[in-house]
Amino acid sequence: MKKPVVDYRKLRLSNITSTEYRHLLLLLGWVGYFFMYFVTERFIPESSCHIVHSKVDDIIPFNEYFVLFYVSWYIFMAGSLLYLALYDVKSFVRAEKLILGMQITAVIIYIMWPSVQYLRPDYFENNNFCTWLMGIIYAADTPTGVCPSLHVGYTLAVLSAWLTRKQSKLWKKLIMTVWAFMICISVCFVKQHSFIDVLAAIAMYAALELIINGRNIKLGNRRLGDRRDGKLLRDVDAMHYVMPLMYPNRCDNEAFMTMSIDLSETERYIHEHNKLHPEHRISIFDLVIAATLKTIRLRPQMNRFIANQTLYQRNNVTAAFTVKKNFRDDGDETLARIVAEEDDNLESISKKVRDQITFCKTQDDESTDAMNFIKHLPAKHVIGAFARFLDKHGWMPQPVIATDPYQCSVVLSNLGSLGMNIGYHHLMNWGTNSIFIIVGSKVNRPHFDAEGNITMKRELDLSFTIDERISDGFYYGRSLKLLKKLVENPALLEAPLTEEVKY
Repeated sequence: MKKPVVDYRKLRLSNITSTEYRHLLLLLGWVGYFFMYFVTERFIPESSCHIVHSKVDDIIPFNEYFVLFYVSWYIFMAGSLLYLALYDVKSFVRAEKLILGMQITAVIIYIMWPSVQYLRPDYFENNNFCTWLMGIIYAADTPTGVCPSLHVGYTLAVLSAWLTRKQSKLWKKLIMTVWAFMICISVCFVKQHSFIDVLAAIAMYAALELIINGRNIKLGNRRLGDRRDGKLLRDVDAMHYVMPLMYPNRCDNEAFMTMSIDLSETERYIHEHNKLHPEHRISIFDLVIAATLKTIRLRPQMNRFIANQTLYQRNNVTAAFTVKKNFRDDGDETLARIVAEEDDNLESISKKVRDQITFCKTQDDESTDAMNFIKHLPAKHVIGAFARFLDKHGWMPQPVIATDPYQCSVVLSNLGSLGMNIGYHHLMNWGTNSIFIIVGSKVNRPHFDAEGNITMKRELDLSFTIDERISDGFYYGRSLKLLKKLVENPALLEAPLTEEVKY
């Protein structure tokens, strides 16, 4: 025989509030409900009740044999709750929370909007065990307080616990589903409830399921609330929960930082690497991209984004940059995007960058093709408003944003390649990008030691624009410290992105 997960033999009134037994306190909801049921049944007159009826009720015939499914509800409920209390406390709590929510909701509805149904037959055409049983039920249960049907609501609550149990085999779930379905339709065939009562119960269950368990519901590989590109952060502290509500626009929450990189070791490493591997040359920009992706991989809060006033953890680590097809005033620009894998390192990332640049210089990316199509459509303001709505909720079609830099973890711009120094680039309210990095020119800069002696160092300046809502200043500071160490010590980037680094 299967061993219970909780030893109830040790249960006493003195320890019922302990961690082991406190789930049983949820059963007190039944006591409160039956008391309120007695009060509403006795003190709300039938004349004050609203009649519940639909055309569907006239189509559904009375069938006394469905009473067998109707009364099997007691076995379904008691047996399921007892089994779950013994062998799966988590599922027991799930079911009881839904039941308690229904008890509270239904009592409020029964008081504020009392209901009654007049669907019961005046007499039974047959005389058998089922009609005898129906007579007992009709005598014991008045036709008031019917909408929503708790008979249906409780059934759905317990069924959800069975269906979400990973331990339950498929055939068991199928049996419980069919049983629950027959119970739910039986209330209409025995004329205990209107079809409207059933619909109201389903709506009540669905609402409570979303309120109580919504964040744990999975849709395919995603939980309810997740986006295609990110997972909803469900356990953030109060400040990072409230900030997107108070400051909803990304452009209003930009934090600006700069950092100077000592290129002494970096340029030596690049020179030696390119000398040994002339067919796989790397540049300082490749190195900055690789260091940035490794930093984001090791510092996951840097890979968060806020959309629709909600904080998400991005699913992938991605970097984007713009490629100029021709260095002319009228030269076209296209968008490059790379996705970092866990086993990527400097060499593989550099190859991805080179491949993207080669591709972008010869043909348009998916996003550019989509934008070229959109610009020929009429009603551009309507299209723009619709696009922003889709973007806000993460519903924008993938071909439109396939290489959109503002849907990436980080956007980088290499102004140094144009002979320009660093500046600050704003973030966008469009998309999900939370970090923008500008790479400047290499410069020789004097440094003074304690005695006042001057030493010239070759340095590279980086500027950062970060959405300050995704983390705090301490976390940013530590992240930039890691990035600086990686760029100044390129040998660390030979290891996979997931390999930890001391800093």
